[in-house]
Amino acid sequence: MDITFIPQPAASAPGSKGITAPLHLLHRPVTPEGFLLDATPPVEQHFALSAELPREHETFNDGPGTFHDLLFVAETMRQATHFVAHQYFRVPTERPAVFVSSGLDILDLAPWRRTDRPSHMALDITLAPVDVVNGVPRGLDCRADVAIDGVTCGSASARLQFLMPKVYRSHCAAGREESLRSTAPAVRPLAAMTAMTAAGQEEPPAVRPESVGRDNPRNVVVGPALWAPYGEFVLPVACAPGHEVFEAAPGGHVPGPVFLEASRQASLLAAAELHGLRPAHAMLTRWRAAFRGFGDADLPLTCTVVTEDPVRDETGRPSVHTRLAFSQGSRVLCTATAVLLQDC
Repeated sequence: MDITFIPQPAASAPGSKGITAPLHLLHRPVTPEGFLLDATPPVEQHFALSAELPREHETFNDGPGTFHDLLFVAETMRQATHFVAHQYFRVPTERPAVFVSSGLDILDLAPWRRTDRPSHMALDITLAPVDVVNGVPRGLDCRADVAIDGVTCGSASARLQFLMPKVYRSHCAAGREESLRSTAPAVRPLAAMTAMTAAGQEEPPAVRPESVGRDNPRNVVVGPALWAPYGEFVLPVACAPGHEVFEAAPGGHVPGPVFLEASRQASLLAAAELHGLRPAHAMLTRWRAAFRGFGDADLPLTCTVVTEDPVRDETGRPSVHTRLAFSQGSRVLCTATAVLLQDC
């Protein structure tokens, strides 16, 4: 079955609406009924997704123009997976989809280097249902091979879980209560800092966009270090109001793309400060994340990042490994590891 769909924001990630162009999705059924029915049986299914990499986008093309944006690939896969879950696997729309884990790898850097020519991306996606009840999965294991201009150059993986509405609300309430009990009032999100400035107080220093591989300040999601004891950087993270990718809906959760982008930006800041990496030529080549709860967009969010000593690949290029933890108060929402490669 070959369809074209317009990506829509997912219920579990309010504000994630940065992809507005249609995406071309091809279903490759493995059973005869898959050719006849709009919905698939609850067994492993295969899809191919085709899209042109954006050339004029306020976020996905913002920066020094060195590499294609890995965030576009992650967001494309996320939205396609949500669409498939409801359209093909019959998951009820009232069940919020949440990520349990996620991973991205760059396997060949050459196709990721941007040129003056248009570039085409293809995802070969495999979805395996998990915990099937009455023919409907309560989770999906997702894998994808990434190709740019016909060259396989990356991979992505994720584990999704579809929660019953009451379970979802219970998790949200319990997590928020824990965050409120343990949130330190001295650690404020960037939105609160902006409000302070509007009230006439001194404006805090901002992170320069070029130091995190961006040009436009509106695409910067981390603030300057709140403290840096023994090389451990603790940065505030913000969901940018009005942003087409990073904005959270009122009363909503921290959108998924914020964790990936904040991981990249926080790692760049720490690697540049401690090891001299040049952000304009540093590419995130590996990212692994495990999610433990929902982040409330109206509460302070911090990212703690620790770097390891640089190592060199077979061509002599340095890379820096980082470990990250995203927290609201004492509650850890997400832990991640990242690898930055200096490509110059």
